[in-house]
Amino acid sequence: MREETYPHPFPDGWYRVASSKELRPGKIVYRECLGTQLVVFRSDRDATVTAMGAFCPHLGANLSQGRITNGRLECPFHRWQLDTDGSVAEIPYTDRKPSKPCQPTWPVVERYGQVFVYHRAADGAKVNPQPPPYPFPHIDDIDEGRMVYRGRWDAGRVHMHILEFAENSVDFQHFSPLHGDMFIPWTPFTVPGVKVQHEADWSADPDQPHIAYFNNRAILKVFGRFVERTRASAKITFYGPASVVTFRFNVPDAGEIVMFQTHLPIAAMEQQVNFHWFADKAMPRWLVLYVVGNWMSQWRNDIGVWENKIHLRKPLLVQGDGPIHRLRRWFKQFYPETDNATPESPLDLAP
Repeated sequence: MREETYPHPFPDGWYRVASSKELRPGKIVYRECLGTQLVVFRSDRDATVTAMGAFCPHLGANLSQGRITNGRLECPFHRWQLDTDGSVAEIPYTDRKPSKPCQPTWPVVERYGQVFVYHRAADGAKVNPQPPPYPFPHIDDIDEGRMVYRGRWDAGRVHMHILEFAENSVDFQHFSPLHGDMFIPWTPFTVPGVKVQHEADWSADPDQPHIAYFNNRAILKVFGRFVERTRASAKITFYGPASVVTFRFNVPDAGEIVMFQTHLPIAAMEQQVNFHWFADKAMPRWLVLYVVGNWMSQWRNDIGVWENKIHLRKPLLVQGDGPIHRLRRWFKQFYPETDNATPESPLDLAP
């Protein structure tokens, strides 16, 4: 099977599990992802968000069928109430209850209209998980109001391993065959006579091991001639194992766009993909949609390959291929320590 060729399917990192709009006060959302089941809910008391194991520790009822009362999650079966730290707050028919938390919980951050949990494979579904080794990122342009929300798109499920999106960023030689055409934004239709030339590089952050950067500079070639005013650039930042990726598009004389692309592993070879973007206040909405839509059209071109390929632990690389082994060594930090699917290799054929 394809999935047997890949490393661990659920690397450690921050994952988007819901949009803020899904979680009105008192709302409970059920998720099957990351090799487990969890519920995410917003307190009816202080509006904070909690993520915890989906099944009651008493007799296993699905807590998504319960309700939120006074900030606690109440089981639908026997009305046990669980506090947000996973402890049993109340049992209606006895005063004796467990003295320590007994329900697994996950670290949660709500930011930029999205809800993220930190998953650590070593924790599994443990009570009192370890704190995240790095914080969820802050985007100063959004925090300080220079950029405003401009849209989101639920792209549905893609049948691929999460590693593929990260590895795609260092596969420089696929840009011409898969992304060399100019597309009408949001469509699969190409623009006749217009090509795109890409120049790319990849690097890991020297001070923050969980961050890596992919820079792409592009220019249009119209009927064989480069058009200088079409030069544009994008800086793509990986915060962890491709679970949270931001794109910063710079459009000369127009402004910048920051777009989140998130991957949530539903299963080993199935990712829920979501997009969420912000832009400079003065940037025309039509231009924002044009730039974002252009990326969507290009992104779709990779899906057919991702959904049918396998992972080669020892690929046959040649001069001119991108730094694939360097990416794999960086990515390995997010796997459980017992996983050895991506061995260290001195081979690095970066240009």
